[in-house]
Amino acid sequence: MLYPSKINKIGNIRPQYHQHRSLWLLATIGLGLFLGLFSPGAMAGDRGNTFLLIMDPPMQPTATWGWELLKRSQRMEAVVENLRASFALPQSVTIHFSNEEGPLYDPGRMEIVLPYRFMADVALHLSGRPPSEGDHKLQTDTLDVVEWVVYHELAHAFIHLYDLPVLGREEDAADALATFLVIELVEDGGHIALTAADLLARLAPHQHQDPFWSEHTLDQQRFSQVVCWVYGSDTTQFAPLAKSGTIPRHRAQRCPDAFMSMAEGWWRLLDRFIKSA
Repeated sequence: MLYPSKINKIGNIRPQYHQHRSLWLLATIGLGLFLGLFSPGAMAGDRGNTFLLIMDPPMQPTATWGWELLKRSQRMEAVVENLRASFALPQSVTIHFSNEEGPLYDPGRMEIVLPYRFMADVALHLSGRPPSEGDHKLQTDTLDVVEWVVYHELAHAFIHLYDLPVLGREEDAADALATFLVIELVEDGGHIALTAADLLARLAPHQHQDPFWSEHTLDQQRFSQVVCWVYGSDTTQFAPLAKSGTIPRHRAQRCPDAFMSMAEGWWRLLDRFIKSA
């Protein structure tokens, strides 16, 4: 595996989170345990429903690089292992790397679809050149983005399968959950989220026409929000983001509260579906 498993249970938030919200979390945990006794998702989670991983053989030359990278790194096997240990599901969810279109979540098939061509496009946007076998940093950065995107699509799956409310844009909610999950489930998850944010910043100048009609927030805004959440999750580890001016000082001061508010919201929604440690 590329990184060690970090099954904290989502409720086991970092120490600074507990220091600020300990009383609130105690009440929420009690409510979550009570609701969990009667939750359809929690009860269905013991019936063999799980996360599955499928990697189709590549059908085009451009797909071979991504397929070989996934096989060699075993990154997605680690992702699936983390998810299986963390969440109970009412129905199985498949993470499917294929030659189809995407990335997307298909509610009819309960599938998260990620095309190999998308992986090649990520590498091209990150480096400005086609991917090569010897560029290990580019390979790692590409896998980081792909993992964050898996969690982004997983958010759509959770909203569908757990019947979660969404106030505002669902795509914004998916960005939030992707960032939250990667920080809490994955070693160096904050750095993974920052790599995804870097890609968003690189895509911003190429955003399609009529971006205000898009289901997504503007890419530059998505970049800014993800970076703020990461900084807010650990202001010591990610202090260079503020010191370098990547995050304006007036915004940096509010990022810890922004992360805690976002994390608390997802904790309330997901607690009943989290497996006991």
